[in-house]
Amino acid sequence: MDCKRVGEVIFLFFDNEMEEELLTPFRDHVSACGDCAKKIDYTRKLLLVVRQRCLRCSAPDRLRHRILFNMPHRNGNGLDQPR
Repeated sequence: MDCKRVGEVIFLFFDNEMEEELLTPFRDHVSACGDCAKKIDYTRKLLLVVRQRCLRCSAPDRLRHRILFNMPHRNGNGLDQPR
């Protein structure tokens, strides 16, 4: 997997919709590429801000559910599997 492909599939990862055959190459690339690791970290932080805002405001139930329950667990390496 390369940086361009990571950018194309990053939200599949965060939405827990990434196919199994992409998951290992995705994790391997992000583990070895500092730029992509930063992109993962930035996206995770952005999604957490969105999640926090959704707790305080109203949004369609389906959107709120996806944001609240599809966030990845943080285990320190930034490559943990979403819930």
